[in-house]
Amino acid sequence: MMEMPSLDPEGRNYICCPHCTIQIPDDVPECPNCRQPVTTGGTFAKTKDIRSLLVPPKRFPRLRKFTLDHGKWVKIVAPALLGLLALWLTIGFLTRVRIIVPSDNTFLIEAERERKDGGRVFLKGNLLNRGEDIPDLSLRSIGVIAEFLYGDGRTVRKRVFPKNPFRGEGALFRGESGAFEIEVPKGVKSVTLRSEIVNLGEDRVFVPSTRGIRRLPSRRNR
Repeated sequence: MMEMPSLDPEGRNYICCPHCTIQIPDDVPECPNCRQPVTTGGTFAKTKDIRSLLVPPKRFPRLRKFTLDHGKWVKIVAPALLGLLALWLTIGFLTRVRIIVPSDNTFLIEAERERKDGGRVFLKGNLLNRGEDIPDLSLRSIGVIAEFLYGDGRTVRKRVFPKNPFRGEGALFRGESGAFEIEVPKGVKSVTLRSEIVNLGEDRVFVPSTRGIRRLPSRRNR
């Protein structure tokens, strides 16, 4: 095992080796312990002081004069403006309407917010049919259910039907998509969008063909 160099306090200066961090004489070309070369003369490059770069140079007299005259006000106004900006961003993030779309293997819904004149918020989206064909002139239709959640906990539901440029509302073949638009009432915190197949004939009453048409009683002649 190599012996560690002994310190000679008389007439020699010692520095720390940059590789093994032991103290070595400042006039040796390499470290006696790790055999790594040391900077010529045992001296290391001094860290450059960049504080002088932070001071406006003399070749910019207007900037130096502005710093001396208005630097105090800039230090006061700048943090206030940054605080207002952060507050505005926080309020906008907390008050914006959140869109929730549960996963569905049959229908794919994509929607985004759009703010129009007057502060009204609309949800514009598309629904892609990945299931069976829903043709026109049938008793079934594809609907989008929007559930609005208000700040006081109330929930309100609204149904819209996506429309394809080549078909009627709610009629989509497999692989086709339809667009829809929903206006978001004020005070709503989040909107949950779900899709379903609506039976349009569930509330209708049909007259059986065997019963015929019932005639009104004829009026008697006076």
